Amino acid sequence: MKPTEHVLYGAAASAVAVPFYGTVGAASFFLGSILIDLDHYLDYLYFSGFRNWSIKDMFRFHSKIAMCKKQDGFLALEAFHTAEFLLALLAVGLYFKSNIVILIFTGMIFHMALDIIRLREWHAVNVRALSFIEYWLRTRKMRQRGVDPEALFHQAYQEIKPQP
Repeated sequence: MKPTEHVLYGAAASAVAVPFYGTVGAASFFLGSILIDLDHYLDYLYFSGFRNWSIKDMFRFHSKIAMCKKQDGFLALEAFHTAEFLLALLAVGLYFKSNIVILIFTGMIFHMALDIIRLREWHAVNVRALSFIEYWLRTRKMRQRGVDPEALFHQAYQEIKPQP
């Protein structure tokens, strides 16, 4: 799903939340629904070797990646979109009894639901690992078949990287 769609859906859901959770709670939900995608930037930095910090190039990179989602050997891992990260955030919120952290977590779950709905529409739910363990197991099987799970990502970066 495109960032503008997440902003629009997140803003609409946050507006509905204001009467129940107040402005700060609704803003927390909204931030969670948007900031979860910061892992896409981290992903881009990883594949650029932490040499290219351009946000514009990050969007170009992910546009290229999106075109690969139906290819054999494609498997994405977005750290903040994993069960382990989300459960850790929930645990922090519950441990500290923080409504703000719980609402950030809820915004992230809202975002994940939208992502999964869109992936389902594309018949591509399996292209994203929803857990670090799942990613490890699936990439291990890919490597056993002789498939490099990062090859398409490296290729996409080569296509968009700035020329010296």
